[in-house]
Amino acid sequence: MDADVHPDLAKLSFLIGRWEGVGVAGYADEEEFQFGQEIEFAQRGDLPYLDYRSRAWRMTAEGTLGELITEESGYWRALSEEDTARYAKDDDENVIHLEVLISHNEGFIESYLGNVFANRVEMATSAVMHTITGLEVTASHRLYGLFGDDRQTLGYAWDLAARGHDLRSYMSAQMKRTDSND
Repeated sequence: MDADVHPDLAKLSFLIGRWEGVGVAGYADEEEFQFGQEIEFAQRGDLPYLDYRSRAWRMTAEGTLGELITEESGYWRALSEEDTARYAKDDDENVIHLEVLISHNEGFIESYLGNVFANRVEMATSAVMHTITGLEVTASHRLYGLFGDDRQTLGYAWDLAARGHDLRSYMSAQMKRTDSND
């Protein structure tokens, strides 16, 4: 663990940095397409949360970045060991290590609760709010984790319930760190 990382962020420190990669997206009534993406997790001084930013672009036929398709930003807040113990309420199946708040340019905000195990995060929405013209999202589930022989690839999968559909696969990607974690 980096000495400059807040102690509550120790379990999330593997995410800190800038990541770039490609993925596949598609939904119930949308054709599948490839996208390029950048994600950044940044610590804010000695505060117990990460600043989160993500942008994705549709890939062109030439394999370059095309139109911007989505942006999201928010905060990943780690719970202290005391808060984790308090919110688990003796239920080993529902251990909560973090709270995440993500705002989308499509007019909705998601509040997640999640857990962290080794280099993996799993989280599900506890609440979703949208503007009157925003995308009608009712639930989300996300997985993030390091994989590969060298554990240097960040993969994620995002399942979404929107526009009257049940939770189903929406986006997934594999990314490489483009900066140092120092």
